[in-house]
Parts: sequence; C-alpha cells; structure tokens
Amino acid sequence: MFEIICEKVILSGHEIEHYRYIDKPIYRGYKRRKRKEKKEPKKQTEKSKFSVHRTITEIRRIISNNPQLIKFLTLTFRGEITDVSIANHLFNLFTQRMKDKYPEFQYFAVIEFQKRGVIHFHLLCNLRYVVAKKIEKIWGQGFVKIKRKRESDRLREYLSKYLWKDMRDERLFKKKKYFCSQDLERSTEIINDEANFFMKNSDKNFKFIEKLTFSNAHTGECLYRRYNFKNYKP
Repeated sequence: MFEIICEKVILSGHEIEHYRYIDKPIYRGYKRRKRKEKKEPKKQTEKSKFSVHRTITEIRRIISNNPQLIKFLTLTFRGEITDVSIANHLFNLFTQRMKDKYPEFQYFAVIEFQKRGVIHFHLLCNLRYVVAKKIEKIWGQGFVKIKRKRESDRLREYLSKYLWKDMRDERLFKKKKYFCSQDLERSTEIINDEANFFMKNSDKNFKFIEKLTFSNAHTGECLYRRYNFKNYKP
C-alpha cells in the first residue's frame, strides 16, 4: 500500500508548515527497484545540501514541539577528544546516567568541533533546578555550562549554526547528526483534503512567517508556507 499526497500540513507546537505539490503528487510507501548508478560529485553535493536542510527542519520541529526544554547545556571534555565515535559513546553513557539519576530527564543535543578539532556537545534539556556541579559530576569528562533558554527561535538558529558549520564535515559521515530522548513529542501530519480543510478554516489564527517555492527531482515544484499560531499556549 502507498499514499498519494498532493498537499500536506505539518503541525509542530506553535508552528504550521503547509506544502502544496504543484507539478506532481508524492508517492509515499512506493518501493521501486534499486538502480545502480555512478555517483556524480555534483549530485552528491546537492544531496548533501538537501540532507542539511532536512536535518535543520527536523531540529526546528523537535524544539517547537517540546517547550519544556528550557535549559541549554554545554558539555566539554577535559582531554583532547577528537574521535567522534569515542565522544558519542561517552555522551550516550552520560545520558544513561542522567536518566538513572533523573528519570524525567529529556534532552536534545548536537555535536560541535572546535577549530583544533576538539569535540563538545550542546544540549537542550528539561531540568529546571539542577546545579551545574551535579551534572558535571555525572558527566565526569570535563566541564559543564548551563544557561536558561529565553527565546526558542533564537535558540534554533543557534543550534542550526553548528549544523551548517559541522554537518558536512567528513568526520560526521555516516554518523548521527543529533541525539534526543525517545519520549520527546513529535510533529503531527495531515494530508490532502484534511490538510486543505484545516488551512481554509484556521488561517485567521495564523501569523505568516515565510513563503518560498522549491523544486527537486523527488517533489517537483512545491509551494511552501510557514506560520505561527497567534495565541499558542504550550
């Protein structure tokens, strides 16, 4: 079974994204035979750019869906840790220990490379009243800095900056670009007639953010609009 999608709406907390596929519908769940093709450098570059945009969109949606992520943490290593696999392993151990100590712990994290190649992590989390020294002890690999999130839109741009800078780094090839709790809220998607009905009957409650048209081999030409709910309360 597969779905034919001509129009869709994605709801992420206070954000609404509206896609209308102009040239052709999208077929979801359709499996076609894999073809062996030579990889051309230009196509790979375009694929890489698309992957960056997709991941940043995923990040924006996750943060919009989870307003409880109010603390911004930076985890640094005491030593010169430059190996991504080692850093990721130590980070995963940290999140497990945090869950053991604080069962309610939720997080979203991205990796950053300093100029000399040393790795550290930036996190958003939901812990309100935790002293940095306690988290530093659980981290056990270096220092911890804590700031309170003040404005989610700026914070999304802040995290996106690291992704634009480091995501296409060959050190992250075939590695995870971000980490997050499995129990975070995810976006809701509605399609076709339901999406059209929603947009026609809810647009008075929308604040317009941006509009653009894009095109690629998969979607053809697509009209994209993004809005915020005017009176949204998490």
